[in-house]
Amino acid sequence: MDQPPISTRMKSVTITIPHPPLPCRPNSRAGWQKKARAVKSYRLLAASAAQFKLLLSGFTPPKWKRARVRIVWRCQRNIHPDPDNIVASLKAAFDGLADAGVVENDKGLWPERPEVEVGHQWPEVVLTVEAEA
Repeated sequence: MDQPPISTRMKSVTITIPHPPLPCRPNSRAGWQKKARAVKSYRLLAASAAQFKLLLSGFTPPKWKRARVRIVWRCQRNIHPDPDNIVASLKAAFDGLADAGVVENDKGLWPERPEVEVGHQWPEVVLTVEAEA
């Protein structure tokens, strides 16, 4: 099957999902069962959001070998985790992006330093995945 011309190929995928549940965060003291359930559901949520976005845009999953992800952490108040913990708490979402076919494997997904935006009505995370050349 022929590849579409460069101009019609998808260059980025952006999804918006809620903040990860507390058991997904690295400093959580949740038991392993509670953490496993939270990770599984958050991974599925990210995969579903990415698949829905791809379906709406009419593109097939790009399965990029290498991509970078821009993270925007939106919160209501100026109380948020430090950047390292934000990236660590999104591990399940990165796995979900791989499950959806946005990237071939989450090993090729490189997160940038997260941006924090304060004053939003809903706490959410915006992930923009862009292919690297």
